[in-house]
Amino acid sequence: MNPVQNKMTTENGQKDFLKKFGKWAPIIGGAWIVLNIILPLSLLRIPAVRQFIIAAGEKLPFDIPGIG
Repeated sequence: MNPVQNKMTTENGQKDFLKKFGKWAPIIGGAWIVLNIILPLSLLRIPAVRQFIIAAGEKLPFDIPGIG
């Protein structure tokens, strides 16, 4: 394959990929970021949530290194 054909094949492959996932990819990606990064970090800023996590950690029957 010459370089021009190779470039055209690559561009078509990228277009097919974008067509396949189209509008859903950014929505799913954004939801994943919110649920797994932003939401837990924002919950940890609430004092009641922090106190609950500390209390739950103290009730564990085993020791987790780095906690407590």
